[in-house]
Amino acid sequence: MFRTYRKVLVISGLIFCLFSSVFAYSGGTGEPNNPYQIATVSDWNDLMHSSADWNKNFIMTADVNLQGVTLTPVGNSTNKFTGVFDGNNHIIRNVDINMPASYYVGLFGYIGSGGRVCKLGGENVRIIGYNYVGGLVGENYYGTIAACYTTGSVTGTDTGPGYIGYIGGLVGWNLGTISASYTRCTVTGDDYVGGLVGDSAGVVIDCYAMGAVFGGRCVGGLVGRNKGTVDRCYAAGTVDEGDYVGGLVGWNTDLNDVNTSFWDIETSGQTTSAGGEGKTTAEMKTLSTFTPAGWDFDYTDGDAADWFIQIDEYPILTWQISPADIYTDGRNNFRDFALFAQYWMRKDCAIYNNYCDWADLNFDGVVDINDLKEFMSYWLEEGIYN
Repeated sequence: MFRTYRKVLVISGLIFCLFSSVFAYSGGTGEPNNPYQIATVSDWNDLMHSSADWNKNFIMTADVNLQGVTLTPVGNSTNKFTGVFDGNNHIIRNVDINMPASYYVGLFGYIGSGGRVCKLGGENVRIIGYNYVGGLVGENYYGTIAACYTTGSVTGTDTGPGYIGYIGGLVGWNLGTISASYTRCTVTGDDYVGGLVGDSAGVVIDCYAMGAVFGGRCVGGLVGRNKGTVDRCYAAGTVDEGDYVGGLVGWNTDLNDVNTSFWDIETSGQTTSAGGEGKTTAEMKTLSTFTPAGWDFDYTDGDAADWFIQIDEYPILTWQISPADIYTDGRNNFRDFALFAQYWMRKDCAIYNNYCDWADLNFDGVVDINDLKEFMSYWLEEGIYN
């Protein structure tokens, strides 16, 4: 795929039109079966400045470090992002967007109907906007966000009479679906401020938030104001005092729409919430708190579990577990290597004990040099519980 640009050169009163062709992104055509490939800072710049592509398909093929890059959101209220962005389990690091007077601020400013962002991590984000501000998305308007996370800080600057707000660690305002996602962001705003979502009239399911939340009105550890559905979620971050403040949800229009969800009454500093059940830290780190509520931790039912919990730790999403975490304790260390060595050169893994306790990393039935190469690529990478 080539893209053509026209350059106009004036020499001695004559106009010469020169055409130059450059590769679009790192490959692909933007079609569903051949998405544009995002692998470099240049690729992200192309995406950021090419609103005509915001209805196309993208896939990340490498992590991208945006440190020092002047950034603006992908998608806005005029040109929404309605394409598909598959992070492919890659990370965008050092996202710094400083737009204190702007609406719809985030790595993706505005996701429109049918838009989808999945399997994407945003680490060390610093997002500043006026309102509709999120660590990943400013507004999710009937789009889908799945298996994503953010770490860092999110700030909304809109304060005073007539303020709107909508400030969230992942999404500012959600009218779509957010699933299997989490945040560890410090979130600061005035009105409708949440650790995961500032205001949600959509669906939030199988998510959690761990960061501190500071606001004035409708402030929640997970959702500031909920007008939609919250299922199987939890929050464990500090929540400051204000009007309509809750450990999980600050203000909820229908208490029946917050189901099987919890917050930590000790770490949050909040004993009340507009929905959900408050638990002690010890209870939040105990499997029996969650299984009676229908949370899926079961690896033996023939289907992949949604959640995992280690002794004396909070639940995490199963996709967070590294392939090298063979011991499955949320850490990558010598316990994993010992288990891997136990199955070395075993050739019946396709039928034995879940691919030899997952030591057969490429699922070809044998634990061999190919699995060792993949294992070493994750060796001593920080696990979720480190």
